[in-house]
Amino acid sequence: MFLNRLKKKEKIAFLELAHHIARSDDDFSEDQKIIIEKYCMEMQIDDIDYDEENFDIYNTLDNIKSEQSRKIVLLEIMALIYSDNFLHEEERKVLEKVLEEFDLNYNLSIVYTEWAKTMLSLYKQGNALINL
Repeated sequence: MFLNRLKKKEKIAFLELAHHIARSDDDFSEDQKIIIEKYCMEMQIDDIDYDEENFDIYNTLDNIKSEQSRKIVLLEIMALIYSDNFLHEEERKVLEKVLEEFDLNYNLSIVYTEWAKTMLSLYKQGNALINL
């Protein structure tokens, strides 16, 4: 929804983070794949070749500089995290690193979580309406 506001380098960093989160619980689900595809369409870039062996979360997060970009990244990854309606332990750990590195308040993540859950629900409702 807001990813088009990111700079090219930030978009790539976002995709690295998204792939890392999607795989962090050892279940890269079809829903998560679809969400990442939509992220790519929104950002108008091709998906990346995620290299789990060489991924460094701190290097990736360091590519996202502005406070606005950091908030966009946090907001958008919440949809990925809650695509299965559950915050897995490994996803929680990644989320904590993001909050710490971005110097963002934990309470902000609560508000963003609720927003993401609402948006996911609205998306599902919209699909159901189309298929009625």
